[in-house]
Amino acid sequence: MNYRQWLFGAAAIGACLTASVALADEAPAAKGAAAKAPPAAQGDVSEVVVTAHFIASGALSATKLDIPIADTPMSVSSYTRAFLDAVQVTQVADLYRYMTGVQRAGNTGYDITLRGFKTSGNDRNAIMTDGLPGLTVRFGSPPTIGTDHIEVVKGPTSVLYGQAQPGGFVNIITKKPRAEQETEVQTRLSKGIGDFDRAKGMLVSVDTTGPIAADGALLYRLVAETGYTNGFRTNSYERPIYVAPSMTWKVTPDTEATLQLEYRRTKTHYDTYLVAPHKDVAFIAPIDTTYQEPGDFLLEEGKTATLFLNHDLNDKFRLNFAYRYVDHKDTQRNVDVVAVASNFTQVTRRARAQANHRTYSFGDLNLTGDFQLGPIRNQMVAGLSLGRETADLNRLQFFNLPAQYNVSVINPALGLLPPLDSFPLVNPTTPANLNDRYSVDKAYGAYFSDLLTFTPQWKLMVGLRYAKDDLTIIDKKIATVPHQAASNDHWLPMTGLIFEPDSHWSFYVSYSTSFVPVPANTQDIKGLYTFNPTTASSIEGGVKANLFNHQLTFTLADFDIKKKNVINSFACTLGTCSDQVGAEESKGVEIEVDANPLPNWQISGGYAYTDATVTSSDVPQQMGALLTNVAKNNAHLWTRYDMGEGPLHGLGLGLGVSYVGERTGLLPTATSSALLKLPAYTTADAAVYYKIGDRYDLTLKVTNLFDKRYYESAGFTADIQIVPGEPRTLTLTGRARF
Repeated sequence: MNYRQWLFGAAAIGACLTASVALADEAPAAKGAAAKAPPAAQGDVSEVVVTAHFIASGALSATKLDIPIADTPMSVSSYTRAFLDAVQVTQVADLYRYMTGVQRAGNTGYDITLRGFKTSGNDRNAIMTDGLPGLTVRFGSPPTIGTDHIEVVKGPTSVLYGQAQPGGFVNIITKKPRAEQETEVQTRLSKGIGDFDRAKGMLVSVDTTGPIAADGALLYRLVAETGYTNGFRTNSYERPIYVAPSMTWKVTPDTEATLQLEYRRTKTHYDTYLVAPHKDVAFIAPIDTTYQEPGDFLLEEGKTATLFLNHDLNDKFRLNFAYRYVDHKDTQRNVDVVAVASNFTQVTRRARAQANHRTYSFGDLNLTGDFQLGPIRNQMVAGLSLGRETADLNRLQFFNLPAQYNVSVINPALGLLPPLDSFPLVNPTTPANLNDRYSVDKAYGAYFSDLLTFTPQWKLMVGLRYAKDDLTIIDKKIATVPHQAASNDHWLPMTGLIFEPDSHWSFYVSYSTSFVPVPANTQDIKGLYTFNPTTASSIEGGVKANLFNHQLTFTLADFDIKKKNVINSFACTLGTCSDQVGAEESKGVEIEVDANPLPNWQISGGYAYTDATVTSSDVPQQMGALLTNVAKNNAHLWTRYDMGEGPLHGLGLGLGVSYVGERTGLLPTATSSALLKLPAYTTADAAVYYKIGDRYDLTLKVTNLFDKRYYESAGFTADIQIVPGEPRTLTLTGRARF
């Protein structure tokens, strides 16, 4: 019996025994009281419903159909607003430690690993908003203040969404206008406790919604947040502004339109984080060490408009249209860390100025239907998608500083560097580094998916997408760089078989595919773009259960994903060059559990075993190497209990534990076999909740309760981009509802 069989059997038996014991301990009256209430309506700003599930029972993102999660032949999770409020986070990335199979893997909102595969800022579909790509701000992480819930879909998803990495994607579902007048005002204060008490911050937010017209045909919502945060790292800060107005117009009983606008601006101290001399964490400086100058900054500004139109043609078919446009600019003026110097006691630096402008324009039109063809029920979606992404990446300065401006790894002397504009714009020997690369990526797609129900027990999902991608690249500064173009098209199939012996159990097996073009800034040894898209295929099997009157739900999934045409990067005379001879494979098992064993007691937990390795490379030392930032073993648990009655009525307690196993920070190279091993770590969070009537509540949370020192991830250039974990922080949140 292999490890997958052991895990499947142990999880199923353990889950049933745990729930049975919990239920057996309850009095008959308590059993009835524990019956699940329906989840709170989308965007609810009323009091937290403590009996709501942390992980919801359905996820529209997986199929673009409103079907139960048991009818999806893939692993899907929907993390509810009740979960977001219990964990008390301000950014989406802070939730990853409590999501099965998801890890943070860098300093941008797109830097995550899903099922062993890393995504980056070039993977626009890694994190989507309401099913469409394009974050308003790319660095840091999206705020949670405007989030209703978060859906995570695992595995290749190109059939419905086009180009995407094979691990899956995170979909942020935003708050929408509601018919009932409600307003919530929130203030959040944070303070570092212990050795890094410079960390402090305050965020103030408002969320108000209700009708505009007396007949309820026009609804509005406004979500806004501002404040400041000083991080635990030297000179670090963030100054965010977030404003998101929206309006819904119920044109007719069958037609509805929603327009959402979003403006986000944030200024931060630019930071490349820590370095590891000798590629060994034993030589890393204290976690608050920074190598950037005090005045270095990154300024981002993004404006977004999103439109949704839905029209019921009749009781069987519905027409849906969604469009999203994002205009994003970021400017940075800073020093970069180039490398650890040859003496291993200093870092070399670069004077850099950059101005980037990106736009995303994506639309999706689809028809959904629920109808009978003879004895077979069909729940189908057929659609067209069209998108255009532009990126103007303009290097204004890119000058490697002389050795006299190196700084110490352990105790860097900052504030002594002359103004950056006193240095040349570029090194004379590498004038091509001062470039302005402009790319246009056009994506076209037509897709179809159908869930066929033959009997109540047997169901089959089939899907197919035709995808076409056109990419053009020019350089606005360097005339000798040739204009380049690439065009690719793919047929992307998927299928899944589902067996449901009764209303409590669902067994499935599925096959799915994905593709993603190589990023436009990639070049071969001749400085040209000559790459085919990276493709992947996945086989997945699993079981889903909904037991004891919804008091226990769990998903157990076994997957094997193979990825081809992987890019290998290496140093060359042009800086960084790439070839396309690589392949990777990730296989493993995931278990996710959501339980309510007693009234007012919620438990959410998960475990992931992920074996992600290189299976083909032109660097022999990389064969069989573990992929970067991927722990073989991850586990998490969050639980909350609220006192239902008595003198402690209104008081609640929360506790979370997260374990991340050992990871490698970089792959071996032709000249070095060092892996930069990031140690395993366990962190704990604790929270106390207190409700005062129906209008007010307070939450006191301690993050990293035992002040654990750990390294969260390694970046693209691993030994000089190591992100340290946040030390112990105390957060007090107060809410008032009207």
